[in-house]
Amino acid sequence: MRGQEAREQAERRTVMATLAHAAPDEIARLWAGSGLPSEAELLRGPETGLVTVRGRIGGGGAPFNVGEATITRATVRLPTGQVG
Repeated sequence: MRGQEAREQAERRTVMATLAHAAPDEIARLWAGSGLPSEAELLRGPETGLVTVRGRIGGGGAPFNVGEATITRATVRLPTGQVG
């Protein structure tokens, strides 16, 4: 399981790096050709903050703070009514 999880994380990093380096017009062109909804209502704009990452020794020990991680969130409503 760990090997597959590591491969999935590496693939996700690669995809996110590709998106980060892509030109905005190229992303818009590919999105338009994907068949996914292009209109979304912004309910809550992007917010960046920190969260405390907690861990447990061996998965069952007492929790401890590992450190902090940066997160970003936003909320949109798709034309189909889905919110996320």
